[in-house]
Amino acid sequence: MVRDMLHNLRRVRLVEVQLLITVLLLFAAGYMMVFATGQRRLEADVGSLQSLFSVLWPSSLPLLLYLVVSAGLSYRNPNADQILLPLVAVLSGLGLLFTARVAPTLDKDIYGDVASKQSAFVTVGVILLVLMVFVDWDRWIFIRLFRTGMMEWLKNHRWTWMLLGVGLMILTFIIGVDPNNSGVKVWFRLPGGFLFQPAELLKIILVVFLASYLIEHREVVNHGYRLGRITLPPLPYLVPMGGIWALCMALIVKQSDLGAALLLFGIFIAMLYVATGNGWYVGASFGAFGIGSYVMYQYIGKVQERVAIWLDPWSDAANLGYQIVQSQYALSAGGVSGSGLGLGAPHYVPAVHTDFAYTGIAEELGLMGTIGILIVYVLMIYRGYHIALSIPGRFRGFEQLLAVGLTTILAVQALIIIGGNLRVIPLTGITLPFISYGGSSVVMNFVIVGLLLRISTTTQKQT
Repeated sequence: MVRDMLHNLRRVRLVEVQLLITVLLLFAAGYMMVFATGQRRLEADVGSLQSLFSVLWPSSLPLLLYLVVSAGLSYRNPNADQILLPLVAVLSGLGLLFTARVAPTLDKDIYGDVASKQSAFVTVGVILLVLMVFVDWDRWIFIRLFRTGMMEWLKNHRWTWMLLGVGLMILTFIIGVDPNNSGVKVWFRLPGGFLFQPAELLKIILVVFLASYLIEHREVVNHGYRLGRITLPPLPYLVPMGGIWALCMALIVKQSDLGAALLLFGIFIAMLYVATGNGWYVGASFGAFGIGSYVMYQYIGKVQERVAIWLDPWSDAANLGYQIVQSQYALSAGGVSGSGLGLGAPHYVPAVHTDFAYTGIAEELGLMGTIGILIVYVLMIYRGYHIALSIPGRFRGFEQLLAVGLTTILAVQALIIIGGNLRVIPLTGITLPFISYGGSSVVMNFVIVGLLLRISTTTQKQT
């Protein structure tokens, strides 16, 4: 009995538990600081303790679920990656804290109760993560009908997934809604008033498709044809993959969702290079990207508008450039150490809880806080690629490319929106992973992490 107890104790993921407890204490202190500043302006003024509880509880529930997930991993999958989940807890916890911070300053008639909604999104995301990691999909009756495991099921039905993703994108042109009056109908309205953006699911489907296609045709795609000193790509094998990617890009560009288009481009380049190791493909793709950007700039007015505002937002600071100008003021006000949690005025930046979450955090936490966020993203990206590299040789292939693609989604998405907030690149409508308010993005990002943990579990068991 004592031996069994010692064996079970060794299974406890102590590193993960310690990090998660630290995250919980950190954000409990953060909520108390925000509450203590008096900036919250709570509507239910029924006593300090009850008011504090009403603020803290909705966001604490999803954070406490991380401890439940960790306990489950200790029992079922003790060899899974121990760093990834705490990193997600830091980012999602910061997103919950920031959303609760700015919620009272937002128009509830337009946005509703964003703090409670964000807590619900994170809770649903954690539940989906649990399903990805713990459910024995290999024994699920539907998958058993195909006589394959979960990864084989994903790999062998790439055209089904792609048809589903493209079909949902096409449906947005028919029954899509535009809740923000931006002129872009890229959401479906679900029961309960929730919105779903198919482009968020499409990015995962595209990764599954590319991982499956590239691993099946890796050797052919990697070698191509020789014409003197030049290696030409094997067009018969590249055309189907490139055609699917181009179709997805065309649908998204048609919707004027330029951020998602840039994200899909980054995913395509990264996975093609990892699968082939051929720098020629990367150079050719960037050349095509340059030509495509020039054509879009010439013929799409929205692209011209965004580039002009990016270069000189002060030329129309009262209208089109207002959002960027206010974000620049917020960055300046934050300085090195920030104005203090709950003491800034991030609500002066329009859509600060979505497009400009990084800027809003920079005002109150300063340069040091934003550098800390960057470090967390770098560590998350490192862990994702580490999972891919740790797959033993006999298991390499689809799982490895899938892990690379999923990690690249998070990396490129963070790079695009942070670059836009800092005016390094033109601003595009995309969310900061796990931090920005948004149901589809938050939930799909948890699916990504769930798949990464699943891959780390199934592969490390074999080492």
